[in-house]
Amino acid sequence: MEATINVYTYRAGLLARMAHNLRFTVWQHEITVQGRRVRGHCAADSFRVDGVVTRRGLDTRALSYNDRQMITTAIREEVLKTDKYPRIEFDGEVSGDARGKLELRGTLQLHGQSRPVASELVVHGDHLRATFELAPTDFGITPFKALAGAITVRDRVRVTLDVALEGQTPDGVFGSPNAVRLDVAED
Repeated sequence: MEATINVYTYRAGLLARMAHNLRFTVWQHEITVQGRRVRGHCAADSFRVDGVVTRRGLDTRALSYNDRQMITTAIREEVLKTDKYPRIEFDGEVSGDARGKLELRGTLQLHGQSRPVASELVVHGDHLRATFELAPTDFGITPFKALAGAITVRDRVRVTLDVALEGQTPDGVFGSPNAVRLDVAED
């Protein structure tokens, strides 16, 4: 099975119209499901800028190569400080069943801080999705600022985990005593 992790950031500030809402993909992660237990980690420096989120969807052409490089550098050095905090980890459990309501609860360790997080697991066709809303300041992360604070990133980030079920049911995935590794989805 394959899994994709996307992170969405939102603009704010006096000159927010000059900035962009962005989508990132975490391209280096490992997630393991064994029974109802879900464990995962990713390299904090593996965030890739996918593009600008608009009302019409994702615009992959709105940013130049240099813009992408500047954003990636800012994420690594100023926001996540990946030299000091190279890994992001999750440890949690799934409760409920697919006929009712599935929920994923656990602890997220980010930027040297651990906090509880929870999400309903929603089936979309042959995919299972969890969506987490995070406040970076809860993890000791100062929101990014530019132009003396006239452009900032909101203290709200949305993280989605999308799992391709590949013919399996959620109950089958979370009911097996065998460990199942979710691979990084290919682009």
